[in-house]
Amino acid sequence: MKPLSESLMELAARVKQYEESSAEAREKSRAALQARREELSATLEREGNEFEKTTAELREAAQSWWSDTREAVEHQIDVMRADFEKWQADIKAQRAERDKEGKTAEPASKPDQG
Repeated sequence: MKPLSESLMELAARVKQYEESSAEAREKSRAALQARREELSATLEREGNEFEKTTAELREAAQSWWSDTREAVEHQIDVMRADFEKWQADIKAQRAERDKEGKTAEPASKPDQG
């Protein structure tokens, strides 16, 4: 049988070896975790930039569509107003012509009063 001091020395050496091994494993895990964190951070930043770019493009497309639509509607309203004004002018001209014809024909058609 070994002396107690020798057994304790062997035990201390094994404990030291396990501690070093554990410290190495912890450091590897920490390094892997840091690398993964940096990778995720870069991915998040890249995806965020892409998202912002896409939303800016969509916002611009929506504003362009709205502007084009508004212009088309305003143009149609202008056309309708012009048609309406022309129609009103035609009716006014017809009424004036009828009134003129009616006034010239009116004296001949009035019965004698007297």
